Amino acid sequence: MAMKAATRKPGTSLDHVAPHSEVEILSLPNDAGQMRMLEQLGIREEARGRVKSAAPLGGPILLEIGGSAVAIARGVAKKIRVRVV
Repeated sequence: MAMKAATRKPGTSLDHVAPHSEVEILSLPNDAGQMRMLEQLGIREEARGRVKSAAPLGGPILLEIGGSAVAIARGVAKKIRVRVV
């Protein structure tokens, strides 16, 4: 019986990054609407930013990117893959 190798996306999801960490965006959600909205906010692949804070109890992640602070819903942050730099 052949076993399938687990396929994992590189990096970690944005919701698992500690506050004050510098990150590089590796990938965005596959949803076209979410991707368009994030890109309009300056959140695009290969962009770098800093996690300013993470609200408790499943609240938003505050990401500083391109000179602006952007609040990202926790559900969307789970779909954004980043690398801590």
